[in-house]
Amino acid sequence: MMNFKTGFLYTALSTVFVAIQFLFFIKGSTILTSMDFGGWTFFIASCISHAAMFALIPFIFVYVPLALLRLWKIGGSLMVGLMSILSVLIFLDMQVYDIYRFHINGFILNMVFSSGATEIFTFDTILYIKEIGLFLVFVICHIVLWILACRWTDMFSKKLVWVTFCLMIGTTLYAHCFHIYASFRQQPSVMKCRRLLPYYFPTTAYSLMTKMGFEAPVDNGTDKLGVVEGDVVYPLHSIEADTSGCHPNIVMILIDSWNPRTLTEKCMPNTYQYAKASRWYQNHFSCSNGTRSSIFGLFFSVPSYYWDVFEASHQSPVFIDEMLRQNYQCQVYPSATLQSPPFQRVVFHHIKGLHVSTEGKSIYDRDVNITENFLKELPQYVASGRPFFSMLFYDMAHGMEIPKELNNHFQPAWDFADYSRLSNTTDPMPFFNLYQNCCYLIDVQINRVLTALKDAGIEKNTIVLITGDHGQEFNENKKNYWGHNGNFSRWQVCVPLVVHNPQVDEHPVKYVHRTTHYDIIPTLMQEALGVTNSIADYSVGHLLNDTQPRRWHVVGSELNYAFIIDGDTILEKTADGGLEVTDAQMNPIDNYRINTKEFNEAIIRLNRYMK
Repeated sequence: MMNFKTGFLYTALSTVFVAIQFLFFIKGSTILTSMDFGGWTFFIASCISHAAMFALIPFIFVYVPLALLRLWKIGGSLMVGLMSILSVLIFLDMQVYDIYRFHINGFILNMVFSSGATEIFTFDTILYIKEIGLFLVFVICHIVLWILACRWTDMFSKKLVWVTFCLMIGTTLYAHCFHIYASFRQQPSVMKCRRLLPYYFPTTAYSLMTKMGFEAPVDNGTDKLGVVEGDVVYPLHSIEADTSGCHPNIVMILIDSWNPRTLTEKCMPNTYQYAKASRWYQNHFSCSNGTRSSIFGLFFSVPSYYWDVFEASHQSPVFIDEMLRQNYQCQVYPSATLQSPPFQRVVFHHIKGLHVSTEGKSIYDRDVNITENFLKELPQYVASGRPFFSMLFYDMAHGMEIPKELNNHFQPAWDFADYSRLSNTTDPMPFFNLYQNCCYLIDVQINRVLTALKDAGIEKNTIVLITGDHGQEFNENKKNYWGHNGNFSRWQVCVPLVVHNPQVDEHPVKYVHRTTHYDIIPTLMQEALGVTNSIADYSVGHLLNDTQPRRWHVVGSELNYAFIIDGDTILEKTADGGLEVTDAQMNPIDNYRINTKEFNEAIIRLNRYMK
């Protein structure tokens, strides 16, 4: 006789079945070489807990309500049907992951149902028969599980129900708690296998672990961690360089959340004049709308899609490694801490004596202090006779927090960023004036840096690059978007870029062709470090002065990313796996059909560094 225990027993049995399916995701994967005992226990627990989550949803929201109405057979039939469909989708997702290294999402569905799908996929009669047969096999398997559940119901005591439920909860807690520790300690086996499961997001708590006194492993140039063999090849070939020429210093100045509308003579007079005397790229796009992915993409010159696998492999940017190989002195001057996001261990972990944070009671104090710290250490760089790389990262434009007495260059201006006052009808000017006042003060600090380089007599042997990590929107599209991390339109990913290389630049130039953050490192690798490799060995970008179109420009993270294509049409894969298509002004484009051939080529380029 069917009852609630029957439904729960079937849920338990189908959890085991689906968990076994999840286990097969690791079959044939390069991740197998990195697995250890901790990795296997985490992966198995993750498979069980993730399967339990999927199985409990139809039990709670379908079977239980129908069981309360005494509709046992209908509830059981729906449970079997839903779990059969889930098993088929998991099998198809495994095939998609083997090809594209990501799980089924809106891009894949759009491709499959587009008119050009036959250029990539073969939809013949045999395939349809195979898929129908596959579905029937999974249906039969789940029918058998249901029959077993019905037969074993009487033997399944209430105590056993609670034990089974506790096992589900226990594996979930273990998987998430162990991941908190393992990801903080950078355990490769755990960090790599977590991305195998579709839409599985284990918990992290970097800040909490730090506050509790745990220390993350950071080699800071000692090579204690090394590069773990795994599922990426970056660079594709060993870096080779002609080091016979002059080694220029490199100073990179970054402004967190920089809106291009502020690079004017009134708002940022010093930077504006410097831009007019340099290479000024006026159609430059970042590689994300947030700091984490933008900084990763800038330094690695590949999309933040690779963050997890690079972090797990302890991979360092080839740009930084090559500078260190060529005896550069490298240092970072951050206003905000490098521990969250964990740039300290993902991007800069080979730099000895890294400045992880800067003292200061306010953002303004810290921005002033990073300038002071650079100016104090500059004479040491010059005296050493070795080339140096320095990055100064200003935060005022992001935090929009400045002393009240300095908030007066643009008026009227808000005293602070009060996001509760924002709506689609809010007058943006007072808020934008606060932001402009922040940029005005950053400009003062930038001028101090530029003046110091000139006074030190190294201006003609120093490449200076000024840009932002990402944009900052003030409802320019009239869609009630403010700030960043909200969409991938121009106002959240477009930033100014100014490059001054005295050894190359003969006269100032304003460039209007599309350039991206992925182009910065290839340009520096060739112009400053003499690297002779093909750019494709370590970057998805081009040289900044290369005018070829940046089609299918990828922005965002592995969870939420987009391709920006012709006319700045945005194809966004949302966090829940859906596909949203909008024009440059964030207006929805209905019934959009992806060019299947071009998308497939873009994905192949994206996966260039995957084994």
